[in-house]
Amino acid sequence: MIQSTSQPIQPVERAGLVLGLVLAGVLMWFVRGYITDDTFIHLQYARNLATGHGLVFNVGERVYGCTSPLWVTLLADAMLLRIDGLWFSKMAGYAATLASVGLFLQLMRRTVTNPVVRAAATVAWASHAWMIRWAMSGMETPLAVALTLAGFVAFTEGRQWGSRPVRTGTLWSLAALTRPEAGLLLLFWGSFLLIDTDTRESLRRFVAGVLPPTLIYGAWLVFARFYFGTFWPQTLAAKAAGSGDPQFVLDNLGRTLKLIAATDGAYLVILALGLVFAFKLVFAARPANAQRFLPWCWVIGLPMLYNLRGVPVLSRYALPILPVLAWLAWRVVDRWWVGDAEASSARRRTGQVLACALALGVTVQNLVVYREKVVPQVQSFSPALRTSLIRWGRWFGAYTPPGTVIAAPDIGALGYYSQRRVIDLAGLVTPEMIPALVRAPMEDAVASFAFAAFSRPDYLMDRDPEAYGLLRRSPYARALTPLGVAAIPNLGIARPTPAVYSVYRIDWAVFDSLRAARVAREEVQ
Repeated sequence: MIQSTSQPIQPVERAGLVLGLVLAGVLMWFVRGYITDDTFIHLQYARNLATGHGLVFNVGERVYGCTSPLWVTLLADAMLLRIDGLWFSKMAGYAATLASVGLFLQLMRRTVTNPVVRAAATVAWASHAWMIRWAMSGMETPLAVALTLAGFVAFTEGRQWGSRPVRTGTLWSLAALTRPEAGLLLLFWGSFLLIDTDTRESLRRFVAGVLPPTLIYGAWLVFARFYFGTFWPQTLAAKAAGSGDPQFVLDNLGRTLKLIAATDGAYLVILALGLVFAFKLVFAARPANAQRFLPWCWVIGLPMLYNLRGVPVLSRYALPILPVLAWLAWRVVDRWWVGDAEASSARRRTGQVLACALALGVTVQNLVVYREKVVPQVQSFSPALRTSLIRWGRWFGAYTPPGTVIAAPDIGALGYYSQRRVIDLAGLVTPEMIPALVRAPMEDAVASFAFAAFSRPDYLMDRDPEAYGLLRRSPYARALTPLGVAAIPNLGIARPTPAVYSVYRIDWAVFDSLRAARVAREEVQ
């Protein structure tokens, strides 16, 4: 049975929405100062776009290193209006996060029968620790979540799922321009539309559904191919470099499940139990077309894609699937625990009590993750970023000439504040590094001066557990003049170990001498 939102919003739903918005707003307040280095990658691309240099990180270098062209364009528009880009990115994330709470309730109203379940689920989603973590980080993640949810709201509207193909395809195309992984959602969408094409009406839906992605996302792909020389972001290759080992894939899959279970473990259990013990009941509530499988393909397919590609999954990568995972679980609760209008009042009351208990448990679990993981990481990382990469970026901008070139493993704040050309040792905007990263870990590639094969930067920033660790690791240590260090307590929740950034000036004459001597020794041997 397909639900409808034609009926007025119930008081319990209104209360759930207000409580959810207030809860999300309060939780965001305590992490409002969060910033990441990747935030400044978007800001650097946006500033160059706004100032007429094009969609580039380093002026004159067309590298597809921005995974979110829509987000970068919005930031560039704000900059053109003389609005501070960092402030705007935070406010846009704040607004998108609140919008996702309302969109989640709207999705529940379209597909869940019981108003109490709808309200309880909305409050639980508003407390989601990973969503709150990225809400005001300046990253594109909140917008990607909101657009994905808005697409599912449109997808579930009408007589059967997929009856609003133009709106659905448009929203998911915009989601794909915000996070490239949403392109997989478009692929699923088009495939199921095609499978369901058996009448003239369904053929019309298919054409209407694929037209917006073709015009919107297809146009971007054509532009990217001509402008950057590739259809796909360079980051997809950089993040997967050196991670094709089967054991890495297994370990990464385990980390992915652990990350999702930390905030959504109860939903995973409910879905598993529902599929085992109430399979027919769960799927009986769905429309009788192939598109009923699309949400399942999305929540399963994206993590599998990440792991097959060897991409280490972070919470912001998984976030676009998590509200859909929660929604599927709440549909199981609604059908299995509460029942439809024909169920007895005693069963409905019992189901509502169980649903509220589940929502309370999920909320408490997320608040614990928020308190134990999110807030400590934000409070330790953000100040350290300001005293390390941001401080050094400003130093390079003040004390080096415009033609200076800097090599570094984390490039966002350094490039944004220095306004100097940056060689990306992680390969995100410097594709020439990828072959070296495939052969060896980044630490070894930096120690061997692999970047010397294509560039000779004036300065090198190294990341190591100890200060000036490169002087111990590199055979070319004598070519390095230490300039200073900056410590950072962690690189994220997934990488809690401390790191030290050490800055060096490179003497290339000494390097050439050392390399020549090394080559001579190898020839003798």
